[in-house]
Amino acid sequence: MKLIKTNRIKFIALMGITIVIFALWQIWIESSHAKLIVGSTNTLLRAVGSERYFEFEKTKDASLFWVHTIVEGRKAKFSQKIGSLLQPTVMILAWQLFLFLAINKRKALRLLIINLGIFSLLQIIFLLQLMGYHTSPIQKFIYEFFVSSFYVIALIFVIKDHFFYNVFGMQVSTETDRVKQ
Repeated sequence: MKLIKTNRIKFIALMGITIVIFALWQIWIESSHAKLIVGSTNTLLRAVGSERYFEFEKTKDASLFWVHTIVEGRKAKFSQKIGSLLQPTVMILAWQLFLFLAINKRKALRLLIINLGIFSLLQIIFLLQLMGYHTSPIQKFIYEFFVSSFYVIALIFVIKDHFFYNVFGMQVSTETDRVKQ
């Protein structure tokens, strides 16, 4: 398959991929990704011998993480809506899949693995901060910092990739091109 050359077609392809990913997100990907993040976080917590854990619940009204923790020596349970935490993953997935149409396939695969891996790791770190939200001012600060930052973090990945691979960039004109004008 040939790479897309014109910016207009690239833009249309990116919008189309984003719409498809968003539709799949609503149907299936959100729950799968949430379970993957919860499972990874719980594995880390078990590895360090913690009694704390997370659960994922999708209700008619909302998708929630349930945090099972210990506050002042007693077991506690509270919920966290997953919207601003997981929804930016749609941006990352759409962009990364789009890159397969715009740059070399090997580079696109490498970026998919690296970017999605780092983004998922940040989501896991965010969940871990919820464990100490009620007992540690530092964890509360990190939580407050991260809670509304995932869209910005996703945008940074897109900008970074565009900067290094000039996905929507202008063609560099050569001396020959200037003479023709």
